[in-house]
Amino acid sequence: MVAGPLGLDVEHVHGPEVVPYRDDELIVVCLVRDGRPWIEAFIEHYFSLGARHIVFLDNGSSDATVPVAAGYDNVTILRSTLPFQRNELLFRRYLISRFGQGRWSLCVDVDEFFDYPYSDVIGVDSLLGYLNSNRYTAVAAQMLEMFPEGPLAARTEESARTFRERHNLYDLSALKRIDLEKHSGRNNVLGSAEIDCLAGGIRETVFGVRPRLTKFPLVFWDGVVRPVEESPHHIDNARIADFSCVLFHYKYVGPCQEQTGRAVGEKNHWNDSAQYKQYLEVLNRYPRLSLQRDTSQKIDDVNELLEEQFLAVSEDYISWVDAEESRALPRTVEHGSSEALPRARRLDRAKTLRIQRLEKRLRDSARQLEEFERTQRRLRRRVRNLKERVGDVQADPEANKESG
Repeated sequence: MVAGPLGLDVEHVHGPEVVPYRDDELIVVCLVRDGRPWIEAFIEHYFSLGARHIVFLDNGSSDATVPVAAGYDNVTILRSTLPFQRNELLFRRYLISRFGQGRWSLCVDVDEFFDYPYSDVIGVDSLLGYLNSNRYTAVAAQMLEMFPEGPLAARTEESARTFRERHNLYDLSALKRIDLEKHSGRNNVLGSAEIDCLAGGIRETVFGVRPRLTKFPLVFWDGVVRPVEESPHHIDNARIADFSCVLFHYKYVGPCQEQTGRAVGEKNHWNDSAQYKQYLEVLNRYPRLSLQRDTSQKIDDVNELLEEQFLAVSEDYISWVDAEESRALPRTVEHGSSEALPRARRLDRAKTLRIQRLEKRLRDSARQLEEFERTQRRLRRRVRNLKERVGDVQADPEANKESG
């Protein structure tokens, strides 16, 4: 065991202990335990996205997570058996501070698959270039619950690599939107007012819990920013970027009822696994439970989440994407007859931005109207109470004098 920078006892298991990489390269860090159902798809997703290296901190897996991960190049595996509940945030900060000092790191769970707007146009190096050029130190990402058609119960023939083909539905009908500035943490500077903090969703509809869905997984550790201060959903002293990303969340892969039952028994999650108790109660009551609703949609690509107002982008970000696309086009395409396609894409992106801003204004107006109506109701109640008191005084002035 080696004492880490935050005083944690961590054992090196596999791969390089030091990972050199540039400020336009990405390292992925992941706290994992019994991640076998996801591990292959997770690693292949992040390498296909353009990650330079992946670091796992294993917290006592009893399945094949470690040997499977060790079979890939550019993977480092660490281990600590300290209790998860008391050390989760320390584990995450350890990974970020050790491997992301002065660089970008993406801290995610093994069931979270990160993606970003227009990743079909710009690579990770360009994404980080944009962040660096604007001196941002954190990026907001919205968790999107992914689930299959039909029952959640895993099919025995489901491949560890192909579960994403089955878990291809999402549902935005029950999202709650709150002010990001008030709920992100302390001393943060927001690059855009267009990004909301999201909560609830399909988990609230089905299980009666209201999870916070906004995280800040992509962080530039500059010694000032303080990631995962109170939870993975909070950050302090950050310059938060002017666009949001997505964490496709595959929570229901594999034997989810068995995994939930173990989380309840071990009480190793927040508040003695209170939310997991609610999950388990519903799963036990409905063995053939399905999350599919009339409002569910199939995912095609990350950009549709902009049209659905789940993600947000800024004019500056779109300008960066447009410029990168033009730079990548061969001269014969850019100045020839084939210029129509990239021009159409630029117009489509500009249209998406206009719609996004209009929808944001409508939501803000609706919130203001709701707040105004709440204020009106409070005032009416106060007036009623005052009238009742005045009526009591007029009905019995002597009693009022005595009580005074």
